[in-house]
Formats: sequence, C-alpha cells, structure tokens
Amino acid sequence: MQRPCSDYSLTPKQAAWALGVSESSVKRWVDRGRLPAMTTAGGHRKLAVADIVQHARESGIEIARPEILSVVTRPNHKPLGLVVASLVDSLCNGDVAATREIILSAYHFGHACSAIGDELLCPAFREIGNRWEAGTLSVHEERRACEMTASALHEIRAMMPTPSSAAPLAMVTTAAGDHAELPIRLAELVLRENGWNVTLLGVALPLREIACAVTKHRPQLSLLSATHLEDAQQFIADFRTVVYEPTKQVTTWLIGGRALPDELAGDLPCDQVGRSMGELATIAQNLTHQPIASR
Repeated sequence: MQRPCSDYSLTPKQAAWALGVSESSVKRWVDRGRLPAMTTAGGHRKLAVADIVQHARESGIEIARPEILSVVTRPNHKPLGLVVASLVDSLCNGDVAATREIILSAYHFGHACSAIGDELLCPAFREIGNRWEAGTLSVHEERRACEMTASALHEIRAMMPTPSSAAPLAMVTTAAGDHAELPIRLAELVLRENGWNVTLLGVALPLREIACAVTKHRPQLSLLSATHLEDAQQFIADFRTVVYEPTKQVTTWLIGGRALPDELAGDLPCDQVGRSMGELATIAQNLTHQPIASR
C-alpha cells in the first residue's frame, strides 16, 4: 500500500540530523532501497517519519535528535524488566509524560511489540491489578492507567509503516461483556509488526456480530481476546455454535486471554490458543504464507 504523500514530510537533511548521520548516508540508504522515499514534482526527496523510525529500529541506530521526528526521547537501553516498577509508578501517579516516555522509548530502542507487552505492560498491569484488589488503587486510577497506556500504543501505531496491500488481513475483537481495550490494541501492534493488516472491531461485540463480520470480510486470522467472561463454559458453548462452526472454513480462529481457565483450553472452539503476545507473534509468522485450506 502506497503511503499518502502527506506522510512524506522530511528532507534527507532533516532525517540525517534526526539520526545523527551524514546526509549522504541517508541518500545512500534511499538509493539502495533500505529507506523508502518519494520524489516531489520538483525533484526533491521526501521521507516519512514512520519509515525513518522503522529504519532506525531495524538498523540499531540511536535517534540523536528525537524532537525532529516528534518522538519522545532517546531510546531506553535498560532491559524491559528493569523499568516495570517505574512504569507502575508513572501509571499510578497519573504521570502522562513519564508513561509515554517509558513505553515509546522501549519501542524506539527496538524491542518487539510482543516483548513490550509480555515483559513490560503485562507485569505492570498485574501489579496495578494487585493494588486495586488490595484497595490501595481506586477504580478511576486503574482506568486512567489504561487510557494513558492506550494513548502511548496509539502513538506507536502511527509510527509503524503502512501495511502492504498484499498483507493478510486479521480481525481482532472481544465478546459481549468484555470491555478490555488494551489487549486488542497491543495485539494489533504485534500483528502489524509481523506483516499483517489489522481491523479492530472494537470491544464487547455480540457473538452474532462477530460471526457476521468474519463472514463478510473473510480475514485470514480472527482473534478473540478474552479478559473477562461471566461464565467461561457457557461462552465456549455459545462461541462454538454461533461463531466457530459457521466461520471455520473461511478463517483461522485464535482465542487468548486470562479469562480462559487452563483446564478448559482443550474445549476451546478454535484453531489456535494464545497465552502471550510472544505466542501471537509466532502464530502470525507461521500463518502469513499458509493457505486456509491446508490448516
């Protein structure tokens, strides 16, 4: 898919300033096809911020002047596990700037979105959940933490290259009663990073609507995130009848989430079960070139 012309806003010189390299290096990357660019009617090259950030991540180049790219800061070189406590503090204190810097700097440093989810966000929100259950964190503070994190993930999405028109389609949602937005937003980033075009159907969709969307759009992968279920056994029975049986010939179904007890995993009406963003990344990679008929 061709990136909109409006996305190409920086000159090679500006890109070079941002990355702390010579302008000739940037032009050489463009000439060799390593860094996408467009040529204006006047013959000038323009580069998109998302492509510059992606090139820096893939090449291990530290962004020298992040303000030129309107990104947060220099990459954070600490292992993700060592910044979990700092993220918990910023989320609980409502510190938007610190939260944004921690999450986005992890992305700029080159951590995969699956690792950011499994090693940073998951343990951070596990601790936030523990504090909420202990009564040391209020409901509005927990909701505020979710909103702050969703905002940071949205910024990461904006920095990602636009998926190719040939990219396989995935659809992601949650069932009625499950309003957890962060898992599906993170799943979108993981899938996009692994070459997928992703449609978020939103949260808390009735099962018949989910089946209708899959039948109409025929995604190669359909992902249902289950963070909250009133009755897991009843959900499994309803999902099998209303969604899985009518759509299993047109899509691969992946179900994952903490609401699904391990003892019921074998009863799940799906083709794949995922317990982490790392597993999602692996499944996405394996499915990319696999035709549905062979699954």
